[in-house]
Amino acid sequence: MNRFDNPQLDSYFQSLPKMIQESIKQTDVKFYTVEELKAFAQKLMQK
Repeated sequence: MNRFDNPQLDSYFQSLPKMIQESIKQTDVKFYTVEELKAFAQKLMQK
């Protein structure tokens, strides 16, 4: 099952490390663009 209805968002999400994917899954943040998801993932990877 895809996490996102948008195929571009889902594709980027699937390319992320599993640890980052799990962190994103645990949030209630909604992403509408790939840029939003990338920015959020980048912040998580900096921690």
